[in-house]
Amino acid sequence: MPMLVLSSKLCPSGIEGTFFALLMSIDNVGLLSASWGGGFVLHILRITRTRFDNIWLAILIRNILRITPLWLLFLVPRADPTSSILPTTETMDSKVAIETSDTTNVELVSLVHSVDAK
Repeated sequence: MPMLVLSSKLCPSGIEGTFFALLMSIDNVGLLSASWGGGFVLHILRITRTRFDNIWLAILIRNILRITPLWLLFLVPRADPTSSILPTTETMDSKVAIETSDTTNVELVSLVHSVDAK
């Protein structure tokens, strides 16, 4: 969830779907490379189902790699958290005016005529 909130602030207006697809593909590539990388590290350290001699080293490598994204926190922009997510009042007023003017003569029609009809 924090990644999606951050991406909504960085995303230009109008390409939210494309940006979401890009983020999900990056996430999937990250998960795939993490599983392959973990298997490669276990293979290099000769850790198998029955042999755990170097498991301490694998755990140490894992813990160090888990905290490395903290060094990238300086890339997060420092701004008001609600500045780019919430619309301005002018935009909201114009949307309300458009929506109310279009819905004056709306007639609701049922799309299903009969439940038992075949």
